[in-house]
Amino acid sequence: MSKTHKTLKKDSNKWIWLIGMVIMIIIILGPIYMMFKYSISDRASVVTGGAVIPLWPYQPTTEQFGGLLENKSFINAAFTSLGIALLTVCISLVLGAPAAFSLARYKIPGKALIMILLISVRLFPDVVSVIPVAETFIKLRLTNNIFGVSLAHTLLAIPYVIYIAMGVFETIPKELEEQAQILGASKLYAFFKIIIPIALPGLAAAAIYVFLLSWNEFIFSYFLLLFGESTTLPVLLKKILSWSPQHNLLAAISVMLSVPVIIFTFIVQKYMQAGATAGAVK
Repeated sequence: MSKTHKTLKKDSNKWIWLIGMVIMIIIILGPIYMMFKYSISDRASVVTGGAVIPLWPYQPTTEQFGGLLENKSFINAAFTSLGIALLTVCISLVLGAPAAFSLARYKIPGKALIMILLISVRLFPDVVSVIPVAETFIKLRLTNNIFGVSLAHTLLAIPYVIYIAMGVFETIPKELEEQAQILGASKLYAFFKIIIPIALPGLAAAAIYVFLLSWNEFIFSYFLLLFGESTTLPVLLKKILSWSPQHNLLAAISVMLSVPVIIFTFIVQKYMQAGATAGAVK
């Protein structure tokens, strides 16, 4: 094969990769652009009377965002969803991390079966389990409050938290704990001061997943908050969809729904970056 042919083949491969990257960027950013464009569109840019919808609004406006921020129902639902999501993250990590560490470190009879049973919980659709969970929570008086919904979301999230955290703990050398215990540290101290800091990247990833799951969850929130004054954003969005709102309002709601997730991800991301060597240094 000649040198010229090799050069042409190398250049063609670069162009193929470049074109593929451009296509992927368009696929990823296209929906985000459309959502943002509609969220700042005026009425004439949405209701065009059969004409082609413009690629950019005729008169961009933030009127939809202003209306949402002045809507008490939307604000209350946003704070309710945020409180439920954060509480779900805390409960899931507090319960899931020690359970995952025990499964990763100790020889427990039937560990493989336990993991299969944990994951199998998520094989059933949520609509199958919502009725018995709601009935149980009604008896325990855990309906129509944030804590009850957070517990229900924890039931959905904790199998994934255990599975993710278990994989993280298995990659941490056991010698770190043994050296700490030789120096006089207790198992509990070694767990919180050495193991947890090293496991932060994996736990942060689990926290982001749990936050997304709780933030977007609909059916448990709907049944457990059915007769109360509080509601979550997915449930409120279902009510809004019942009267067929314009695309610009729906897009503005979608943008507002995305902002807390982005902020939470950026906040947690620093722990993913800082956790790799923190425990070893300590």
